[in-house]
Amino acid sequence: MLPFPVAYANLHLHSSCSDSTFRPMHLPRIAKSVGYGAVALTDHETLCGLPEFMAEAEACGLEAITGIEIFAKLDGVSKPIHLIGLDFDPNHPAITGFVQKLIRARNENTRAKFEIAVEKGIFKGITWDDVVRCNPQTDWYYVTQVYFALDAMGIIPLYRRYETNDAAFNSPEAQAVELTVFPMEEVIAAIRQAGGIAVLAHPGESIFPRVREMVDMGLNGIEISHPSITEAASKFAIHAATEYGLYCSGGTDHTGALSSLPGRYAVPAFQGISRQDFGIIKKRSLD
Repeated sequence: MLPFPVAYANLHLHSSCSDSTFRPMHLPRIAKSVGYGAVALTDHETLCGLPEFMAEAEACGLEAITGIEIFAKLDGVSKPIHLIGLDFDPNHPAITGFVQKLIRARNENTRAKFEIAVEKGIFKGITWDDVVRCNPQTDWYYVTQVYFALDAMGIIPLYRRYETNDAAFNSPEAQAVELTVFPMEEVIAAIRQAGGIAVLAHPGESIFPRVREMVDMGLNGIEISHPSITEAASKFAIHAATEYGLYCSGGTDHTGALSSLPGRYAVPAFQGISRQDFGIIKKRSLD
């Protein structure tokens, strides 16, 4: 018996198809073993892990819904807002077309940073084609995929990634390479047109004055449970969900047993939502 309460549904998870290291098939197995009853894979900007994830969730006897996490631009906010899309049709052209734009923007950004690191001599004996070749599990390439390739080619072991990570990807030159972030209205529209729920992810206390504005854009969900949500923010989120008729969501993201990440992320974390809240999402009771 775990010494921590486990929610019923963990609806914020990442795999090796985006910026974590467990394969999609591993996540349902771990989720089942720690006591979850429902899951969603919400990889950044790609859908390619969903078939494997959904099939394994079914094999494990878990309820599962589709998911994705997307950065969105909101006027007046300097950093991108994180949005989660849940329970959409992954074959709908509204979402597949939009995701292709996201993948193209991300891959161009990562390749530019990678080439800077190669020019500076941080990475040797590897090309961008090698990065793509060594990551057949995904169509989306970021820092994690670069280090997967470096590890596979015997250049830099994965466990020594952090010796070069900052120099390669957090240098002033690398940070100057801008990532295209699309307006929030466009992100929400793509999710909603595919039949999904557009969820504000891990909201901080400072963003709540803008929630009504997002609702007017079509936002129809909010995370109420997440490792980085403070107790006060969780209360604000629950209040916003009640006031605006939003679906409640939540999950562990990059923290805890399902994250595979080290350091401050390697701590007990079993956030998520209740069976009742998950049922409301599945039945679309608020529509």
